[in-house]
Amino acid sequence: MEQRADVCEKANLRDYAALLYWQAQRRPQQRALIVDERAFTYAELWRRVTGMAAMAMALGVRGDVLVAADTFVDQLTAFLALQAVRARPILLHHGLSVAEVQSILKENGLQGIWHCPREGAPLFEPSGLAERVHEGPDVLGVLSSGSSGTPKVLYRTYRSWAGFFPVQDEVFRVRESTVLFLQGSLSFTGNTNSLLSVLYEGGTIVTSAFLRCHLWEELLRRHAVDCIYLVPSKLQLLGQALKEPVATVKTIFTGSQLLTPAMLRRLKAVFPQAEILLYYGASELNYITYAICDDPDRDSRNLGRPFPGIEVEIGADGLIYVTTPYHISGVTMPFSVKDTGEINARGELIFGGRRTAWINKGGFKISTLRLELLLKAVPGVEDAAVLPVRKERRGDGAAAFLVAACGASETDIRRAVRRALMPVEVPDIIVFLPELPLNDRGKVDRHQLERVILKETATKACD
Repeated sequence: MEQRADVCEKANLRDYAALLYWQAQRRPQQRALIVDERAFTYAELWRRVTGMAAMAMALGVRGDVLVAADTFVDQLTAFLALQAVRARPILLHHGLSVAEVQSILKENGLQGIWHCPREGAPLFEPSGLAERVHEGPDVLGVLSSGSSGTPKVLYRTYRSWAGFFPVQDEVFRVRESTVLFLQGSLSFTGNTNSLLSVLYEGGTIVTSAFLRCHLWEELLRRHAVDCIYLVPSKLQLLGQALKEPVATVKTIFTGSQLLTPAMLRRLKAVFPQAEILLYYGASELNYITYAICDDPDRDSRNLGRPFPGIEVEIGADGLIYVTTPYHISGVTMPFSVKDTGEINARGELIFGGRRTAWINKGGFKISTLRLELLLKAVPGVEDAAVLPVRKERRGDGAAAFLVAACGASETDIRRAVRRALMPVEVPDIIVFLPELPLNDRGKVDRHQLERVILKETATKACD
């Protein structure tokens, strides 16, 4: 009875600052956050938030505000503090230029930038733009991927995430005793959502400011981490770095990219007690489907069945349409983010990739997602990414970026690629890289790869 009352009370809070206050009153000495060598209890984290909120109020912060913070702790503190003063925080990705930030500010009509430098007090840079009117009780904004043009701000109410936490936390086994490890910027909605779901339950988040797997391993073992949320690219790095199994981990959940058979085998070897779940979700929506990856040889494109209460269908146009009450503000259901797929006889979603990532090569349609999976299975290839190459007169082509395994011959890999693929599927451009570039969200940085394509194309034109 008491537990049910708590769920109702948490579900009806105003925002995530109120959620932290709610937890700080009930478990003040419980560790909420551990960042490398530094730990914060719920009470300490709440004191940081109230201190920054007082500064924001004194500086007249209002409306929709970009947050430029270098550290994880400052990102989280500002995210909660601005909600406490009824502003709507939008966490900026790291590495954006001044021009890009100003473009986001102006094109989305935002009221300013909240700067959290590593040294010194936070600063507010007002934009002078009029405050927009929100039809609903929006409490935060997130940035779209910005794959074409300036990223758009997508707004969320408190309930659009918190209302689903009881469902997702049951699937991912997140509870009050959970110690969850994640890594990377909170501007990635997967990280923010996962962190808030643990705070919702009253558990503990463990993270590191460094992209160093030996430090991650030390944190996993020292704090008896039992749950991991990392995108597959980071899971692959961690799996390769571990020399001895970590038995405390009981759940690993991941999304945004697919898990290959080789990666699954490695993860099962180093996390022998863990259930591995692959989910499908979107920033505009929320969690949509999930699959339990107990068979390493499963179809990597299989993203499982819908979460309870979520409806998924395939339209006549081949796109995935989702009906869910847990979505960004201003969209109607059913909604599609322009991903393609099909539903098999068991009701599982077979992912086809983003519509814009398909290649039309002389009338033959090629999925870059399928190409990536085939290339990752080629002997000697450690990792792969594929991008479309749009050609005005000759039709579309493909550019493949490959990471060769230690000791593998690039010449042998090129021959193996031609044997593994149909002639029409063989990439027009093959570039070998020491590693795939990742952005601050842990995803393959396709903008950097596009610049490599331009350079390769220009070089060939000059030859």
